[in-house]
Amino acid sequence: MLWMLLPLLASLVFLAFGGFVLSKLNEDARAVEAAQTSAVAATFASAVERVVSRALTATRSLAVMVYQGNGKVDDFERLALFLLPMYKGAYALSLAPDGIIRQIEPLDRNLLVRDHDVLEGQDREQVIKAIDRDTPVIEFSGPFQLIQGPVGAIGMLPIFLPDARGASAFWGYTVVTLVLPDAIEDANLDAMSLQGYAYELSGMDPEAGHRRVIARSTVPVLQPTCKDVSIERVSWTLCVSPLQTSSSWSRHLFELVLIVVCSVGVGCLVHALIVLRRTSRELEWSALHDALTGLPNRRYIYERLDTLLFPSRSDASLAAVAYLDLDGFKPINDAFGHGQGDGVLMTTAQRLTRASRPNDVVARIGGDEFVIVLRQLTDEAQCHRVLERVLKAVSEPIPLTATEVTVSASIGVVLMSADGLTDVETMMRAADEAMYQAKASGKNRIHMAARRT
Repeated sequence: MLWMLLPLLASLVFLAFGGFVLSKLNEDARAVEAAQTSAVAATFASAVERVVSRALTATRSLAVMVYQGNGKVDDFERLALFLLPMYKGAYALSLAPDGIIRQIEPLDRNLLVRDHDVLEGQDREQVIKAIDRDTPVIEFSGPFQLIQGPVGAIGMLPIFLPDARGASAFWGYTVVTLVLPDAIEDANLDAMSLQGYAYELSGMDPEAGHRRVIARSTVPVLQPTCKDVSIERVSWTLCVSPLQTSSSWSRHLFELVLIVVCSVGVGCLVHALIVLRRTSRELEWSALHDALTGLPNRRYIYERLDTLLFPSRSDASLAAVAYLDLDGFKPINDAFGHGQGDGVLMTTAQRLTRASRPNDVVARIGGDEFVIVLRQLTDEAQCHRVLERVLKAVSEPIPLTATEVTVSASIGVVLMSADGLTDVETMMRAADEAMYQAKASGKNRIHMAARRT
C-alpha cells in the first residue's frame, strides 16, 4: 500500500519545489521592480531640483540690476515684467532693501505684500551676520500659503554693496515668489502616471508645521519608494509606487497554474527552471536599460561610469562624459503626440549610436536627455570630432507619418584623465551644467567644461 502513496508524495515534492521556484522568481521580480521604481523616483526628483533651481536664478537677474544701479533700480517695473515670463511658475519679483519689500511686480495682485518685512520674527542682526558676504547663497523657503493666496515658495538672494568707506554693507534681498505646482510643470511629473507609477511630491510647511502636498497623481501612492528633492537648504520628498495593473493578477494566476502543473512531473519542473532563468535575465536587463530605445539607462550609467571611463587607473588616455539634451523636442511631442515623439527618440538613439565610436557608450537617462561616454581619447580634438559628428547626425530630418521634423542637440562635455576622476554625481552635474551653457549660448552646439586633470 505504501507504493501507492509514492505518486502522491512525488506530487507533493514537486509541488513544494515548484512553489519555491516561483517564490524566488517573484522575489527577483519584486527586487527589479523596486530598482526600477527607485530609478524613476531619482530621475524625476532630479528634474524637480533642476526646474526649481532654474526659477530661483531670477533672484540673480534682479541682483545684477541692483549692482548696476548701486542699490537703485529706476525702471524696475518694466524690467521685472520682462523677466517674469522667462521663469516658469514665477508669481512675483521683488526688491527688499533692508529686508522690507518696497518694489514688487506685478503690483495689482501683490499689494498685500508691499512693505512686508521678510525678516519679521527673526533676529535681524544675527540673520545678516550669519550670511556669507563673499559667496551669498539663495535662501529658499516653501511650500506654504502665500500672503497673496496661493500655495507657493520664495527664494531670496542677499545683496551686499560697498558703503561710503568701501566696506561691504548689507543692502537687502532680491526676491522671487513661486506659485506651486506651476513652478515644477517642466519636471513633467505626470509622465510617471503614463509609465505606470503613482507619485506624491510634498514638503514641510515651515509656517503650518506639517507636510504639505505640492503635486500628486490621481491614484494614491502605496508602499512607496521615496527620494529627497534638495533645493538650496530645503528638502522636499518625492514618493513613487508602481500602479497595480491587470497584468499583476494575470501573473499571479499564471503562478498558481504553474505550481499545479509542476506536480505532474519532472518535465514541467525543468520547464519552470528554464522560464526562471530566462525571465531573471530579462528582468536584470530591463533594470539597466531604457524600455523605449534599448539603450543603457540612468542606473546603468551611475553604477558603472567609473569603470566605463577608465577600466584601469593607470590608463594614460583621456575620457569624456557628454550630456546631451534635444532642442525643439517638446513642441514636436506636443504637436504630434507621444507616439510620434517616441519615434523621434528612437531614431535619435539609433543615430547617436551610429555617430559614436564602437567603444563609446550611449545612454538615455530620461525624457529627451542622453549621455555619451567617450573612452580612450587621444586628445580634446578627437572628442570634438566625434561630438561634431553626433550634432550633424541628430540634426538630420526625421520622417514622421505625414511629415518630417528636425531637432538639434545641446551638448555639455567634461573631459578628464584617470587622475582627475571624481565621483559620478560631480561628473554628471558638471556635464549637465555645461549642457545648459550650450543652450544659453544658442543651442545646437558643444560646450566644454573646464578639464579635470
